[in-house]
Amino acid sequence: MNSTGKAFAIFVGAIMILSAFASFVMLGGDESGNAIVPTGQDSLQTFGVQGRYVEWDFEGLQDALQMAPESTVMAYWINLSASENLTQAAKAALPQSMGLLYGDQIHNNNKIERLANVVFNDTWTEFHAVKPYPVGYDGLVIPYQDYMMIPAGTDYAIVFGKPSLFGPKGSVEKILDVIMGELSAQSFTLIGDDHADLQVAALGSGGMDMPLSGGYKEFYLGVNAIKGQDLGYDLSARYLQPQADTSGKIAEIASKNNLSLTATGSETELSGVVAPDNLQKVLLALLGP
Repeated sequence: MNSTGKAFAIFVGAIMILSAFASFVMLGGDESGNAIVPTGQDSLQTFGVQGRYVEWDFEGLQDALQMAPESTVMAYWINLSASENLTQAAKAALPQSMGLLYGDQIHNNNKIERLANVVFNDTWTEFHAVKPYPVGYDGLVIPYQDYMMIPAGTDYAIVFGKPSLFGPKGSVEKILDVIMGELSAQSFTLIGDDHADLQVAALGSGGMDMPLSGGYKEFYLGVNAIKGQDLGYDLSARYLQPQADTSGKIAEIASKNNLSLTATGSETELSGVVAPDNLQKVLLALLGP
């Protein structure tokens, strides 16, 4: 996912759709230009037809995966309000996404508080928790599963909600199929209920584009900002059935960064506290090839 070709393709796509984002978000508010924030009982009457908006728990990666198809091979979730240093380190180490690249510019300077990205079937979808989030729109919409998909450029679409969905039109449709119960959701076995500020999960079956080139059956990373000024980050990286060369890489990362390494049965865990000025280096090592 960090290859030059894929990163460039996402960047080009971003340039193509930014103007589309700006046009529909500016229209998505009241007469004063403020974003409309509905209650849980509202429907999208402003579309001109009855329509639904997404309403789903979005407090961690597990919530995002409950909207992701079972073919998902990698996913991440980040609390962008937790730590600016964490956000910047994640931006450098994670596969690129529109939300990380362009942030609040996407939603008319309304803040993206939490963001997730899921990768499946050689495509992807992003989830943006925006506050306040717009639901009104004046223009072309495409009904799908009673949701209103807004075209953005020639290949992308957005669906407003909590969280809003954005990605290639076909991938967004798959997410809506999961939400409607017509497709099974993904379930990674290593993810607990820790609700870390940054969470990453990957399957080795995703191949060389996965963290550490997919040399394991499953991978999970959780990073929590320690409350207080410059106190660092609690980090835990877990690997199910790591291959021999991957185990060697994990041990090297642990040694270089004063992190603990434990192995129990088929699972290996690297954990410890990472200093703020070392976070980006550690994430690049864990999430790189």
